Amino acid sequence: MLGWDVTVAVLCAAAAHAGWNALIKRGRDPLLETTVMHGSVALPALLAILVIDIPLPDGTARLCLLASAAVHVLYFHALAGAYRHADLSFAYPVMRGSAPLLTAVATGVFMHEWPRPLAWAGITLISLGVLTIGSTRAQALTAPARRKALGWALLTAGTIVAYTTIDSIGARHTMNPWSYVTWLAALEGLLLAGVVWMRRGRSLLQYALNSGPVPMAAGVMSMTAYAVALWGMTRAPVASVAALRETSVLFALVIATRLLKEPVGPTRWLGACAIMVGVIALRYA
Repeated sequence: MLGWDVTVAVLCAAAAHAGWNALIKRGRDPLLETTVMHGSVALPALLAILVIDIPLPDGTARLCLLASAAVHVLYFHALAGAYRHADLSFAYPVMRGSAPLLTAVATGVFMHEWPRPLAWAGITLISLGVLTIGSTRAQALTAPARRKALGWALLTAGTIVAYTTIDSIGARHTMNPWSYVTWLAALEGLLLAGVVWMRRGRSLLQYALNSGPVPMAAGVMSMTAYAVALWGMTRAPVASVAALRETSVLFALVIATRLLKEPVGPTRWLGACAIMVGVIALRYA
């Protein structure tokens, strides 16, 4: 059973996650926006490592850090690709909705942590609810655009499964998700900035200079939210926490409606209800 502390904390993290995804979607260039956001957060992470003297995790956790940083770079590129071809209310639900069931299987295979029947029901309801929210928007896309958006969104989902499994293993080996995420923020930020610099050159620097302090603040918010999720995974089943994190789609739905002025119909609200029932099932599983 998920404790109330884990449930509330992960729901707050989910709201923060939806917020920074909305910022990426509103940016002029999704790849440069996400690079500035997560590349700049490497600076405060490195400062924290030096000032607080946060040791680099060793053993399995160190290998997980290196693997996760590489997977996150692929994730951010896939995320930017998804947002180039579809709006937030389609791409975000597809990529997040297909991940929980796959994560449950991955953690079962690699961590021998299979969900209980009620947890399976909750995970399935959340996934179906999230996918329902995204499916209605697919009708507004042309067939080629739908295929491109779906391909990028599913690639993003695959990277989500990969880094969630890797980082949950790493966090459990360190038993200190905060230090783990601090090092992850530094490594992935530097790696992502380096890769995009090689691809886009000075346009990345110019974009960063014109962006102001908002991207760094959003990056810190993103990594803090992820640290909360990893903390939850050290205290509860990974698959349940990962599924609960996908309630971020509910917050994204509100953002898409109120801030981005994207249309939302009854089918999406039906999906939202399925997500809420799934959350209740997970809470008591």
